[in-house]
Amino acid sequence: MVLTKSSSSLHTLPEEILCYLFSFLRAPSILSCTSTCRYLRKVLDDSSALQYAIELEAQKMVEVAAPDAMTSPAERLEILRNRMCSWRAFKPTIVDQFLQPGGEVSMSFGHLSTWDDYPQIAQIRALDSGSSESQSYRRWNAASYPMPKDTPFRVHSVCMDASQDLFAFVILEPNHMAELPCRIYLETLSTSEPHPLAASEILTSFKPHISANCHIDETNIKLKIWGDRIVLFNFCDEYSHCPARIQIWNWQEKQDFKCIYREQEPYDKMDDCCIVNRDHLIVSSRMSGRLPCRLSIFSFSDLGKPPVRIAECVLPFQPEATFLRHSSFVTISPDIRRCMASQEIRFYPDAENQLIALNVDGPPSLVFIVDTNKLLTACQSGIHTEGQSRVLPWKEWGPNCSRCIVDPVPNNLFVLRLDVAGGRAVHATPNDDECTSYSLRTYDFNKYRISRAAASKDFRGSIITEPSIVKHRQLDEDIITSLPYMMVVAEDIIETPTNMIDVTFDDENILIIKSSEGDENEFVIDVAKPSPMAA
Repeated sequence: MVLTKSSSSLHTLPEEILCYLFSFLRAPSILSCTSTCRYLRKVLDDSSALQYAIELEAQKMVEVAAPDAMTSPAERLEILRNRMCSWRAFKPTIVDQFLQPGGEVSMSFGHLSTWDDYPQIAQIRALDSGSSESQSYRRWNAASYPMPKDTPFRVHSVCMDASQDLFAFVILEPNHMAELPCRIYLETLSTSEPHPLAASEILTSFKPHISANCHIDETNIKLKIWGDRIVLFNFCDEYSHCPARIQIWNWQEKQDFKCIYREQEPYDKMDDCCIVNRDHLIVSSRMSGRLPCRLSIFSFSDLGKPPVRIAECVLPFQPEATFLRHSSFVTISPDIRRCMASQEIRFYPDAENQLIALNVDGPPSLVFIVDTNKLLTACQSGIHTEGQSRVLPWKEWGPNCSRCIVDPVPNNLFVLRLDVAGGRAVHATPNDDECTSYSLRTYDFNKYRISRAAASKDFRGSIITEPSIVKHRQLDEDIITSLPYMMVVAEDIIETPTNMIDVTFDDENILIIKSSEGDENEFVIDVAKPSPMAA
């Protein structure tokens, strides 16, 4: 059969076939194809499935649905767009309040987790399972954990990932040597049984080096989880001179434990780390001797080899302390998906497009919100010398990859109450020097959502594309950052007679964390929705 020009045209194919073919393309390719003629444009306009796929990719989101979810693409598209509109309107409405024991706070997959180092208690609460009285709630006490008799131990770090039903904790068992055995236990959050996906119930780590002049209490250990990756980060406080060490596993596979980074002299003053894009690690370090404050970027795509430091991104000044905040990556295990409520659908940020927030102590307190996709691109571009990491001065990466947010209270010594999740940030800003009231702000760095807001007649926020200029007491030059974003300030003011501790959020809930007037070891948690339409 000889095909003529007309018989081989896309116009001869039914719309169903075209939709099927377009479903294999990325959103930009679909839009390019359907912009070539009216017929293909009509195919897109008539297909809710294609519009939904484009909307998901444009908002950098992924769908998590219960196995029995039967909602149509048109219904899912409406849910996703309504969620975007609720954040754009940003009228936070408090829907619940409860007391929670204090400690380190994290939020993921609709769950609030806290870890109190003293008295070694972890707690997790499912926020979307009804009112606080009916919410699923679990408490784990290290003192009641079954260990061999007369075996001294201490839990040094805890990490909880509700999307994988994973509870991981690090135990150091002191002995009389200069080194300490270190083990990571992998259990289920729901039952405290060994995790069924774990290749081994216990990961035996390297022995963290503790010098003769360093006490065990001066040893800092942090545990980070990103899907099937788990990172153990060990470092000493600023008064000790011990090398930092990093070890990385795929906790779901049997492997040789060779992905270890041992710091070489002169030792950095490493503060914190986070995993991005599954096989990259970002580590923040303060100035140490002649070494500047910077973000070190490691690659660990091959877990059979040590992590490779590919770049060092220098900061424009030398803060006394830093720490990183980043959104948790959601990996839904089959068992968790089966436990989701009937017909339930949730949306979470795409793992490859996330922000991190580098918090810097004051005065003035400030935070750099960094686009990790742009940061990794900047680190991997240019000329590389094999075996050496690139050193990027601030002007080569900072202005284009970040936006600096400054505390409005000039002499505030505390870090900003700001958190990031996906492409958004939520900031609780004090309205006076005494910090007796706060206003909530949301910042959105997603290009598509910014363009939709610009085209909306009822958008009441502001879109910031011009560079921001920040003056710092350590610098003669101004700090200039230009990552575009939109900002909406909530109209209602949060009055608090006690100290506001922090704010954290995911795509559905905002948590306002305040100290309790009755108990200094307890938090008052206000749960808010981005706007009434999200409730």
